[in-house]
Amino acid sequence: MAETADAIIIGAGIMGAATAYHLARRKHGRVVVLERDGVCSGSTALASGGIRHQYANRIGIELTQQSIVVYENFAAEFGVDPQFRQHGYLILQQTEEERRLYAESAATQRAMGVDTRVLGPDEVRARWPYLRADDLVSATYSPRDGFADPYLVTTAIAARARDLGAGIRTEHPVVGIERGGPRTTTVRTPGGDWEAPVVIIAAGCWSGQVGRLAGVEIPIFPRRRCKFITAPLPAERIPLETPFIIDHHAGFSIRREGAGVMVGYGRKGEASTFDTTPDWALVPGVAERAVRRVPALADAEVMRAWVGLYEMTPDQMGILSALPGADGLFVIAGFSGHGFMHGPIAGQLMAELVVDGRAHTVDVAPLDIERFRRGESPVEVMTFV
Repeated sequence: MAETADAIIIGAGIMGAATAYHLARRKHGRVVVLERDGVCSGSTALASGGIRHQYANRIGIELTQQSIVVYENFAAEFGVDPQFRQHGYLILQQTEEERRLYAESAATQRAMGVDTRVLGPDEVRARWPYLRADDLVSATYSPRDGFADPYLVTTAIAARARDLGAGIRTEHPVVGIERGGPRTTTVRTPGGDWEAPVVIIAAGCWSGQVGRLAGVEIPIFPRRRCKFITAPLPAERIPLETPFIIDHHAGFSIRREGAGVMVGYGRKGEASTFDTTPDWALVPGVAERAVRRVPALADAEVMRAWVGLYEMTPDQMGILSALPGADGLFVIAGFSGHGFMHGPIAGQLMAELVVDGRAHTVDVAPLDIERFRRGESPVEVMTFV
């Protein structure tokens, strides 16, 4: 006999945990999360934790406007300090085309109430003298933004979901999905079967594989993002309050990670893979780029490295949608490196879609999976891979 639930969520990363929490808040019957490993054991755990308003598409801006309020009030709602450091986001531009794109996007952000500032090279040099700025044409800066700890956030949300009655079954890999009668789906695990009228796929970059178990195509694929952590650096060389810096042209990011510095790098054009083995051969090239931008890193020793996986879609925007032709199946995944920052609001929107039949806090039409079939999918250019 299969166990029954009112909603089954596949995946216990930020999307799955937040969806479970909001469904439980809405008292949507028995909510069960099935996770193949542990809570926050996949892509979320390996994320950089960035939270920013700087997007070219309006939906990205709107999602951050909602989620950042959750992060700012996280301790009050979830009882855990998320280590949200609002030191701002600083994105650097080196070409005229980059300057134009970011200036136009900053104008859109400001029109929506976001404090995004366009700075000249002299202003960058004056505010952050440890940055080389002579090759810049501009920079955009959003001071309210920053980064938080993905593991603390996700496990706190999952704990609160449990407090509200949601069940989280770890070490329960999903090995099959069978659609039965109207709004009845069976989810198979090695430990037994589960049946529910609602099944939500929240498996990050593995969501495409999970979708195929149900006979549906979800256009999500993994892309590697490497992280390198340096030995401790004194604050007088690189302040602890340094922004989350994106060097758009060179393809890397820099932010403080405790006493050290985190450098993120994605190799453009690299084939899609689920391999998370660190590539230490990248260190010399990445170090050269980072030192060129931040000379204070010249003698910083790389202490450790890891690789996370972005869950990419063709337009580099998430999917938050019912699955067409599959009553009761939903997907919340594919946020293309933006999942952690948008997870809290995305989970709320998915709960609205399930319980109310539509998401009303934010219009999620741009995230509907049918956009790919219709050819209505402008690429979010402010995705850094």
